[in-house]
Amino acid sequence: MFPTIDTSKKGKISIKDKTINFDFHIDAFGNILKRKLPSMHPEKQILTLDEADELYDPNINELIIGCDTPDKIQLSNEATDFFEEKKCKIKLLPLQEAITYWNRYEGHAIGLFHLSN
Repeated sequence: MFPTIDTSKKGKISIKDKTINFDFHIDAFGNILKRKLPSMHPEKQILTLDEADELYDPNINELIIGCDTPDKIQLSNEATDFFEEKKCKIKLLPLQEAITYWNRYEGHAIGLFHLSN
């Protein structure tokens, strides 16, 4: 996938020699966009239906989510149903696995990356 993610360290990701230390997503065109954080819970972040609708692009067939703290992010039932209706698979992985998966992915996808600070 484009852009290729170069490296990651706790709370940081490097893409094209640029260090990113905030939650972001990579859209269907390879643009890196800061994530607008939805409703927050102390123990988890919930990806809501509104955010799912903003993220979705009809050209994608997969949403790849990476999180460097296990179980820190989840999808609401409504967001899950939304992606299922759009026939868009969801892959929720630990950050390093998500980066590897993203870099090797050959279809059309959106990447969402949650970084702990």
